[in-house]
Amino acid sequence: MGSWIRIAHRGASGIAPENTRTAFKKALEMGVDAVELDLHGTVDGEIVVIHDATLDRTTDLQGHINETPLEAIRGADAGEWFDTEFSGELVPTLAEALACIGKETIAVLEIKDPLIAEAVVAKIHETESLDTTVIISFHTEVLQTIRTLEPRIATGWLIGGSSKHVSPVALCQQLGELGSSLLNVNHALITAEFAYEIRRRGIALWCWTVDDIARMREMKARGVQGITSNYPERFAEV
Repeated sequence: MGSWIRIAHRGASGIAPENTRTAFKKALEMGVDAVELDLHGTVDGEIVVIHDATLDRTTDLQGHINETPLEAIRGADAGEWFDTEFSGELVPTLAEALACIGKETIAVLEIKDPLIAEAVVAKIHETESLDTTVIISFHTEVLQTIRTLEPRIATGWLIGGSSKHVSPVALCQQLGELGSSLLNVNHALITAEFAYEIRRRGIALWCWTVDDIARMREMKARGVQGITSNYPERFAEV
């Protein structure tokens, strides 16, 4: 099969604290094509890079991101929970993450909170990142908002693992209505038939999150165009 896109999930999150600049840098050193990261909004309208809706799991602070100002989040340690060698790691803002990832690599921005779509688009314009970002979301309203605000931003629809009996044809039709041409699917859903049905309709097919090398090879053989992994160093063995 031809070339495929190597996507680092929350950076090189298998070996560094997820969604931090260190995780992004390590992924870039491995020569990935894209770095995926997660976005939430602070109470004062800033966009920060963190997976959960709260600070609890990945920092030494607690509380909901959307109830906390940026200044307080700035004081959080986002590395210590992973390993003491990463203590002092900060929660980056979207602008800082984009600056870290640079223009040579695609930043795949997962919008977790539907209310921040407009602010994310504004930040993409502000940082002149239109050509180097892809927005993905489980929320169809996010994709609709992006299309309305800035149709030049590439978007992808995330599909979870709970949708076991999802019809690839129906997904493609709904994707068309959303004005998007990328499906990013839990790898467990991707059978050879599923991949064929998606791809023959001209839809790009990515999958998440694959850490097993044999499974990566399987996805590649089925024509999946983008593979997301916590361990991007393993891509070299595919």
